Amino acid sequence: MKNILVIVGSGMKNGNTYHLAKSFADGAKEKGNEVHLVLLGNKNIHGCINCQQCQRDHHCHIQDDMQNLYSLFLKCDVLVFASPLYFWSLSSMVKAFIDRLYAISTRDEYPFKETVLLMTCGSKSSYAFDQPLAFYHFLNKQLKWKSLGVVLAGGCKGKVGEKHLDQEKYNEAYRLGNRMG
Repeated sequence: MKNILVIVGSGMKNGNTYHLAKSFADGAKEKGNEVHLVLLGNKNIHGCINCQQCQRDHHCHIQDDMQNLYSLFLKCDVLVFASPLYFWSLSSMVKAFIDRLYAISTRDEYPFKETVLLMTCGSKSSYAFDQPLAFYHFLNKQLKWKSLGVVLAGGCKGKVGEKHLDQEKYNEAYRLGNRMG
């Protein structure tokens, strides 16, 4: 059994990114994994200000909801980033979460994690996800983490709060989650 932390970087509780992440989580839970699904849109998380206090004290001095997420991060075996594509990148919520992980580094060493990337966007363009995908792979390489898979779901159009993905993308996320057991 794995401990899985799913970080959902969308402000829309019932949006496409949430439902894609929930499909992954449902698949992972079916195999007996412990899954923590965190909606960053419901959290107050500030960006890193590069004060460097964390490198002296080994904890972040910004008092916000990120303080509660550090323990979940440290305990997890698998870290899942679920993000809508905003201006050809990860959402600022996911980026703030990643930046704030700097506080737990010791000489730039991080605990080993396996990772997953789940993304949604309105475009069906073949290159729409190029930039965040490159960042995700670079992050894994730099931190010596291992990617377990990626689900990229383009073509999300329609009214806000309604599911607009092809059912196959939900199935793909579910199957990926199911492989975590």
